[in-house]
Amino acid sequence: MAKLGAEDEQENNPVSLTEMKTIIKSLHRTPQPQDSYHLLSRPQQVVIFRLRTGHNRLNQHLHGKLHVVPSPMCSCGEAEQDTAHILRDCRNHQVLREEIWPLPESLHNKLYGPVAALQRTTNYISRSGLQV
Repeated sequence: MAKLGAEDEQENNPVSLTEMKTIIKSLHRTPQPQDSYHLLSRPQQVVIFRLRTGHNRLNQHLHGKLHVVPSPMCSCGEAEQDTAHILRDCRNHQVLREEIWPLPESLHNKLYGPVAALQRTTNYISRSGLQV
């Protein structure tokens, strides 16, 4: 069968072998579903990533890892300034938190929930004036 195919006149194809391989692979690749994180804008992704990992500009990280602030405590004086404290408990941002989340919402949903939940979190951080 290969000999018969080789004897046939071959069509002139302007696509290179490398390009053809790429085309064939893309036809067989299943599309990856987009999670809510990847549907955010790049600046929103940065905020969520920093909050999730703890590699941010909150006092707990700046004091514990980098030693650039004298204390890990929040300016409210109640606890160390970390992601959980800022998103759930800090009294300095209580009014804004209640405005953005009028109903209780879990920390997990604020950081890993649907797009709308993640956008509320980034909006909260932006409006609070915190640098993460």
